[in-house]
Amino acid sequence: MKTKHTSLYSKLLLTSLLIIAISTAQAQSSEEVLTKHFDQTLGIENLDINNGTVHTNEFRILNNKHRYYPSDNFEIGKVNYNNQQYYDISLKYDIYKDILVYKPKNSDIISINLIQDRVSSFMINNKKFIYIDNLFFPLSPIKTGYYEESISGKNFIFYIKHHRDKREVLKGASVYNEFDDNYEYLIKKDDAFIKINSKKDIIKLFPEQKRKINDFYSANGKLKNNEETVFYEKLLTYLSNAIENNTK
Repeated sequence: MKTKHTSLYSKLLLTSLLIIAISTAQAQSSEEVLTKHFDQTLGIENLDINNGTVHTNEFRILNNKHRYYPSDNFEIGKVNYNNQQYYDISLKYDIYKDILVYKPKNSDIISINLIQDRVSSFMINNKKFIYIDNLFFPLSPIKTGYYEESISGKNFIFYIKHHRDKREVLKGASVYNEFDDNYEYLIKKDDAFIKINSKKDIIKLFPEQKRKINDFYSANGKLKNNEETVFYEKLLTYLSNAIENNTK
């Protein structure tokens, strides 16, 4: 027979468990809310993120072929800078110089080059970028800088290195610049980075998926020629799903 004391204890226990569950589910959003409140209280102009050099765009461009990702306009993103998370701030990524550019609030003129090795990660255009230092991977074909963490698979991570090559264009008596996309593709597997240049490289990494890789290349040759980055993203997603299904 249940007593009133036991019934009350059960209700209190269930209430406590419910509070813990809700608190856990909201932990990340609560951290974001608290961080934003702290930044507003202190004044973002007084925060560490404002330390850096003034950004200048010294190039005259043609045909809107600029040096920024995803566009030459600032977009709302977030960044982890000097171990501090900043939310809802204006960012753009100079992929020619591999620099993240930040525009302080209430500033229409001045923007700041953030110190590269203090930016551990950032989000822009719904894409996540992380900073990788090749000092920690001396035997890998990786350059120090920012890499898009495109796909986190069952036992690998696929990274895209964005870059734009500059070339001069003569128009009349004036010299302009155009910037062309250039990408590198890397897979981190078994704590090693491997550069991807061909189907052979991928088969070497995933020999058990050789047939699927060959079939995918045969069915998507046009996509690879026209949109190589999209091709690799689809291929690695396909392989990730195949590997996960094989391990179930």
